[in-house]
Amino acid sequence: MKNILILLFLTFSLLTNAQREQTHIPALKSIVGIWRQTGIALTNGNTMDRLNGNYKVINADGSYYTFVTWPNETVIGQYGTYKIKSDSILVEHIIMHEMNSNLNGKDCTIKYKLIDETTLMMAWSFDNEKWVNEKWTRLPLAR
Repeated sequence: MKNILILLFLTFSLLTNAQREQTHIPALKSIVGIWRQTGIALTNGNTMDRLNGNYKVINADGSYYTFVTWPNETVIGQYGTYKIKSDSILVEHIIMHEMNSNLNGKDCTIKYKLIDETTLMMAWSFDNEKWVNEKWTRLPLAR
């Protein structure tokens, strides 16, 4: 009985501590966060600064969502899961892609580099030969 009480106490303490130390997505300093695409790929492989209506939410649980804003609506463009393979490579598994259903169920390799806390460079490819460069900026907390 004493061991059960100790086990319950330790479990409760760990759960309480884990909840207390939780960092919310906007305050994280990793790729987990809410991002706005602020750069597009050029034919020479570089990126050009340009705001568009693409947003990406990368969750700590290994899921992601991409939102696309049009003049009169905002839609989920795609969603899926991701696995980090190294400090610069992740693989997205696309569960649903609204604009191109041929991509449903496909994996996409992404090279990424966190330039600073607010800038994320990504290059994605389905064949590991042709890469599309993108620049993403973390959405700030309201001031």
